[in-house]
Amino acid sequence: MKQLKNELKEYIRLNKLTPEMLHRLVDRIEIKEDGPPKIYYRFANDFFNA
Repeated sequence: MKQLKNELKEYIRLNKLTPEMLHRLVDRIEIKEDGPPKIYYRFANDFFNA
């Protein structure tokens, strides 16, 4: 949680999402024909396994 908080503090003042920010926060995005996209965040595994 501490890592996520630090990452978000770094970007909170910015008005737009840059490719660098996206790559640091998102691990991967899966899109299937018959369903909505599923976004895997880099910090999610650390948060849920803590």
